[in-house]
Amino acid sequence: MSEIEENQAPKKTSFFSRLTSAKQGRAPEAMSVDAWLDLCRTDPGAYANAADRITKAIGDATIVDTKHSEKQERIVFGQKKIARYDAFSELYDKEDEISDVVAYIKSGATGLLVLRGPVGSGKTEIATVLEKLAEKQPMYLLKCKVTGEISPFNDTPLCLLSDDSHADAASEEYGIPRRYLEEIKSKWVTKRLEQHDYDVDAAFEVVKIYPSRENQRGIAKLDPKSKQSPDIHALIGERDINKIGEEDKLDPTGERTLSAGDPDAYLPGAFSKSHGGVFHGAEFFRNNPDMLNMFLEAVTTGYFTGDAGVGMLPMNQLIVLTTNDPVWQEILRSADSDALRDRAHVVDIGYTLRMSEEKKIYEKLMKKHGLEDKPIAPKTLDLLAEFAVVTRLKDGKDGALAQYDRHVRAKVHNGETPDGEGVPKIDTLRQKASSNEGLEGFSIRDAERVLKACFNARANEGIEEADTILMIEAIRDFIKAADESTIASSDRPVYEEAINTIADRYKTEIQKTINTAIVDADDGNCQVQFEKYLHYAQAYLDEEIITEHGEEIKLPAIERHLSTMEKKAGITQPEEFRRSVVEAVNRELARIARENSGKKPEDQIPAIVHWKTYEPLKEVIEAQHEADIESRRHILKARSESDLRTEEEKRQYSRFYDNMHSQGYTDTMVNRMLMELT
Repeated sequence: MSEIEENQAPKKTSFFSRLTSAKQGRAPEAMSVDAWLDLCRTDPGAYANAADRITKAIGDATIVDTKHSEKQERIVFGQKKIARYDAFSELYDKEDEISDVVAYIKSGATGLLVLRGPVGSGKTEIATVLEKLAEKQPMYLLKCKVTGEISPFNDTPLCLLSDDSHADAASEEYGIPRRYLEEIKSKWVTKRLEQHDYDVDAAFEVVKIYPSRENQRGIAKLDPKSKQSPDIHALIGERDINKIGEEDKLDPTGERTLSAGDPDAYLPGAFSKSHGGVFHGAEFFRNNPDMLNMFLEAVTTGYFTGDAGVGMLPMNQLIVLTTNDPVWQEILRSADSDALRDRAHVVDIGYTLRMSEEKKIYEKLMKKHGLEDKPIAPKTLDLLAEFAVVTRLKDGKDGALAQYDRHVRAKVHNGETPDGEGVPKIDTLRQKASSNEGLEGFSIRDAERVLKACFNARANEGIEEADTILMIEAIRDFIKAADESTIASSDRPVYEEAINTIADRYKTEIQKTINTAIVDADDGNCQVQFEKYLHYAQAYLDEEIITEHGEEIKLPAIERHLSTMEKKAGITQPEEFRRSVVEAVNRELARIARENSGKKPEDQIPAIVHWKTYEPLKEVIEAQHEADIESRRHILKARSESDLRTEEEKRQYSRFYDNMHSQGYTDTMVNRMLMELT
C-alpha cells in the first residue's frame, strides 16, 4: 500500500480498536514444554484446574456487616455478616445460595453441582455466570507440533507428568502439588508420544488458551435430549466417519490412513469439550437415566471411556446440572439413586420472598424488553411483587403459619414491621416454613408475561405504559387464562384472594392519591384554613374572644369551628391536640425568628408556617377537603381549562395535573384513576 493510500485508509474507531486489542490480549500463546515447566515454578495458574481458575475469576467477596446496614437489611439478615460477589451482582436475594456455590467450587468441585429450583428462579443464570467466569482465566493445553492442532480432548501437559513412576519427582522439582498429577493421557497424546519415541519436545508444545463458549473449548452446554433414548454420544463423542480413510497426517510416508478408533478420527463430546472448564447440563435429569450414569464414575475417577475404541479420555471440570424439584424427586426414587446422592451437592435456588428484591428483577426484565423508558406509575412494580410473593407463601409445617395473613407475612419477609396485632417475627416464618416454600407459586417467567401484557394493554390506542389499574387487569387476565399446569386448582383460590385483596387496597390508595393532589391544588385555601385553625386554637386555649370583620366570635362558636374540622379527621382528644398544634407552630416561628436575628429585612425568612409543616394538622385539613371533594369533581372531569368557569377553578385544574405529573402519572393514567373512582 502506498503512503497516500495508507493515509486515505479508513481509521478504526477507538471502540473497535479496543475490541481488537482485547482479542489480541486473549490470543493463544505457544511455548515449549520446558518453558511451561519453568512457569509452573512461579505461577500456580500454569497447572491450575477448573475449580482453581473459576475461584480466581470469582474473586474475593465483599463482606457486609448487616449490623450497620439500614433497618430492612438488618432485619432480613439478622445483623449477621454476609458475603456478596460482584460476579453475581445481578442475582437478587441469592447471597446464601451463591456463598454455597462458591464454597463448593473452592473446595475442589469434585462431584455434581445440582442447582434445584423452579422455572425462572435464577439457576440457569448462575450456571451461565459460571460459564462466563470460566472464560476469564487461561488454560494450558497440549498442541501437536506436526499438525498444529490443539488436543481435541483438552489434554493438559500435566498428563505427561502424572505417571506414578515419576509424578513424585516432578512434583518436587517443579513445585506442582501432587494432587494435580492425576491426569490420564488420552489416546491422542499417546499416539503422538509413540510416533516420536516418547520424545516430548518433538511431539508437543504447550499453548496458553482462553476457554470459549463460542468455540466450545473448555465450556460445553447440553440441553435436554430425548427421555426415551439416551444420546450418549453427545456426552462421550463418537467416530468421525468423514475422516475414516483419510491420510494420517502423522505418517511421514503418507501410506497410513485413519481408522475407526483412531483419536484423529473422533468427534469429541461435551465431556471432552468442557474438560478443564465448565459442563452445563440444562434440566439434565429430563434426559434418559443412562445419560446420568455416564457421570457417576467419571466424576470420581477423572476419566471416562470414549466410543469406537478410542479408549480412556480425561474428564476434570466443574459440572453444573440444573433441575426442578419434581424431576429431582423422581430421580431420587430410582433404584440406583445412592450413587447420585453421594456425588451430588444440591443447592436450592428458589424464588425470592423479598418484595424489594423481586422488584429489582422486574426492573431488569424491563431493560431486557426495552420498557425502562416507558411511563410507569408509582407502585406498579410493588403491586406485582407483592402478588408474586404472596402466591409463593405456604401454610408452613403442619399448617403452623396459616394463622398469619399472607400479605402481612410478605411484609415481614421483606424486612418491614407492619402495624397491628399478631404480626409474626421473621425467624418464626423461617423456622416453621414448609420445605417447598419459594419453590412454587407465581414464577418470574409468569411475571415477565404479565409485565409485558400490562404495558401492551392499550397498545391499540397507541399507548404503551403501565399503572396499578392496568397491572391488576393483566394479573386477573393471567389467572383467568391459566391452565392446570400453570396454576393448580388447589392454588387458584390463593391467587384470586391475593389479587382481590391487593385491588381493594390499591383502589383506596388511588382515592387517597387523587384527594391529596386535589388538596395540593387548593394550596391557598389550605393555608387560610391552617392559619384560621391556629388562630382559633390559640383563642380557645387563652379563653379569649375573637373579632372578625367587626363581629365578635365567642368561645362556643370557636369550639364548634375547631370540633367540626377535628371530627372529620378522627381526633379523639381535641384539647390536647389543639395545645400540641399551637406549641409546634410557636416553636417553628421561634426558630424562624432566631434565623432572622441580625439579618437585614430583605434577607430575612418570611415568618410564615406552611400548612404542611405540622403533620397532624395537615391531616386534619386534608380530611376537611376530602369531605368537600365532590364539590370539585367537575374540575377534575373537565377536558381542558376552557371548560371551567372561574380563574380559580382553572388554576386548581392546572395545579392538580401538575401534581400528578410530578409523581410520574400521565394524563391517560389520571383519567383511568378518575374512572376507577366513579
